[in-house]
Amino acid sequence: MKKYINTLKGIALLLLLSAPVLAQRSGFSLHLGAYDFYGPQTGKYFRSEVYKRTYNTNKFGIENGGFDTVLTKNYKWNPLAKASMWWEINDVVDLNMGLSFASLEYPTDRPDNVYINKQLNNISGTKKEKILLEYDAHINFNLVPKNQFIFSPYLFTGITASYHDVFFGANLPIGVGANIRLGKSNDLFLNVESAYKIAATDNDQNHLQHTIGFVYFYKKGYKEPVKEVVPTLPVVVAPIEQPRILDADKDGVNDDVDQCPTIAGLAKYNGCPDTDNDGIADNKDTCPLVAGLAAFNGCPDTDGDGISDNTDACPYVAGIAQRNGCPIPDTDGDGFNDEQDKCPSVFSKVNNGCPEIKKEIIERVNKAAKSIYFETGKSVLKPVSYKDLDALVTILNSDATLRVDIGGHTDNAGSEEINVKLSHDRAKAVNDYLISKGIAHERLTYQGYGSSKPVNKNETAAEKAQNRRTELNLRNY
Repeated sequence: MKKYINTLKGIALLLLLSAPVLAQRSGFSLHLGAYDFYGPQTGKYFRSEVYKRTYNTNKFGIENGGFDTVLTKNYKWNPLAKASMWWEINDVVDLNMGLSFASLEYPTDRPDNVYINKQLNNISGTKKEKILLEYDAHINFNLVPKNQFIFSPYLFTGITASYHDVFFGANLPIGVGANIRLGKSNDLFLNVESAYKIAATDNDQNHLQHTIGFVYFYKKGYKEPVKEVVPTLPVVVAPIEQPRILDADKDGVNDDVDQCPTIAGLAKYNGCPDTDNDGIADNKDTCPLVAGLAAFNGCPDTDGDGISDNTDACPYVAGIAQRNGCPIPDTDGDGFNDEQDKCPSVFSKVNNGCPEIKKEIIERVNKAAKSIYFETGKSVLKPVSYKDLDALVTILNSDATLRVDIGGHTDNAGSEEINVKLSHDRAKAVNDYLISKGIAHERLTYQGYGSSKPVNKNETAAEKAQNRRTELNLRNY
């Protein structure tokens, strides 16, 4: 165990020294929380259960010699405060190191019966609370990138050095945490953590540490080169000397042609620097601290959607210009985006994002359509049609999402103007019948097509009879 502790100490020291160099961003945090020594000592992690006996009394207040057993439940947590420094290495790994402070009585054995008795009975004057300091070095493994998701859980481990009264100790923390992004910025997070700390030395005891607080991340700053004050010197004009040309920033580019005369730069950029080394001088670079593309005035396009990060509301997810660089949402996650999905809140991979209508229901409706008959040359339904239309009413009543498009068709006999009107009136007659049976008109449409949509060549009497038809098309959007 001692060898393992020394190894972890070495790793923690290495992380401490290398983290500021490797980090993409740095941050700091403040937390409040609590220690739980009582839970690991007793196995009762969130509250204690204490039974007390009291005398019974009758209705006159006289004790009758009996006892009542009273159950009390109390939390046995000790408050703490914590401050930490954070380093964001990449989307997966974060490092943090923090100092926790609390005042409490420390158990001396596993389990410490004296400690438990004091906690349960709260014996006045017997508790000896001392300052507890713990210095943590953690490595966090994010389960999802915190810069792309509002809620980012992570697992962590590391090593802790502790001091209580006159004792030094060490323990091994293992825990879970989560960063919850606040607002559109990727800088401020609400952080919660819970760790089980396993004692690694004789002076330390197993315990829990729970915290909640805020983490603020900040990028590495850009420091403008110090401007050198050049004193004004008198120019001595001599017949054999040329006037002196000044180079205030000492970059080898004379001030008269230097576009950045007070900041040292490069000749190829007319005396201006290129801080992010993207080939675009800082005076023309909209994002001088981040390498980018000339097409975006020196700003990057991380998600490759053609919208530069500085104007992209969703810089890490490809989107469209109409949504400021964010993608069209797909609320139900079925592959149809909300602008195409006819049922955006219902998951379905077919039928334009709506639930698929059962085949047997479609067949029953098609059967009903083939049994609709009208009086010759009129739009009056024959009674023989009622049975199948009533069956259609039953289907529509059984599923409130279903809608029907009614189409009327004729053969090519007679004028098309008369055919269109007749087919329209017949489709309306079916529509009116369904409404009379209680179907809401919002669920129905009707239209007459005349002879414009034949199902055959429309030459023989049998073919003409097939074209004189009413179609019922089901949909649920």
